[in-house]
Formats: sequence, structure tokens, C-alpha cells
Amino acid sequence: MAKIIAINRKYFVMVFSIVAICLIGYAGLSFWQNTNASVSKVNDVPEIKMLSITVEPASIVQDLTYGSVTLKGAQVITTKTFDLIATVQNTTAKKMTNVPVELQVTLVGDDTNKITSPGTLPSLEPGATARVAFRQIKILGDAAGKSATAGQHLMTLSIKPNPVGGVDQATEASFRFTVDTTVKVPSTVKKQ
Repeated sequence: MAKIIAINRKYFVMVFSIVAICLIGYAGLSFWQNTNASVSKVNDVPEIKMLSITVEPASIVQDLTYGSVTLKGAQVITTKTFDLIATVQNTTAKKMTNVPVELQVTLVGDDTNKITSPGTLPSLEPGATARVAFRQIKILGDAAGKSATAGQHLMTLSIKPNPVGGVDQATEASFRFTVDTTVKVPSTVKKQ
């Protein structure tokens, strides 16, 4: 004898709906991941790349101890004024003009005490490099061999967008350093 199996339409529609919702969700998630991946690939290389940042007179790296606090591998500047020189490169195929560059130096823990120095690169050809120099930057604090926080500075070099000049992206580099004028500079480091 043959058995006849009857399927209730209500259950068939519910199961089909659940399967359809799962397939639509999977397709949407896959599309979103592909779109997100292609967007991040576009922004991997900045329009203007910072190749190097140097400080003159040269900073030194050493461990510093203030009371019971030790700063391991601290970058130390031992003078009350210094120069910052950055080398940047145009990574696009277009010429850039009037590129705004800004240096901001703040004392860590004291946002009211800061120096902002604006600058401009007149032009930057495709693939070309240029040096940006900020001269005679005054320190905001000195650890003076006594305080682990009094001489800690944060330096931020920013390249601002200027769509008229061909710069659409902002680029930024930051680093911390400690100013301690009591630190003795090793004889192997050139002091200017």
C-alpha cells in the first residue's frame, strides 16, 4: 500500500521564508565585506607620505629615572630649542600646490600649553619628495633631572587637505619625546 504524505502549505511557506531570509542575509554580508575591503585598499597609501622626521640637534634614546619612575628607551632632547625636519613624498600622479603643513607641540597632560607652527609647501610634483623644516622650536617644559612628567612633549606633524591645490587627504604623524637639559650627551652624538 502506498502512503500519501501531505504537506501543509503553512509550514512549507514558513520554511521557504526562513531559507530565503538566510540567503538574502548571506548575500548582503558577502557584498558588504567585498565593498568594505575595496574601500580600505584605496586608502592604504596616503596622498602625501611622510618618509622621515628628524630633530636637530639629534635626540638620544636612553633610560631615564626620576625617583621611583623609570622611562625605558625614552627619546631625549637635551636643548631648550630644536629644529624639526620632515621629508614628505607625493604618492599620486598629480601635481600639488599650496600644501598646508602644520606642526603642533604640546606638553603631555597640559593641553593649554602648546605651540602651533603653520607652513606651506609651494608645490610638489608627482612622485617628488620635499623637506619641510620648522626652525627654533622652543620647549614647553624641562624634566631637569627631577620630574618624569614635566618634560614630556607630544609632537604632531599634519598635512591638511587643500582640494584646490590637489590635496584631498589629511596625513598625520605623532611622536613623544622628553626634554631633560641635565642629560649628558654621549660623545658619539653630534651636538650642534
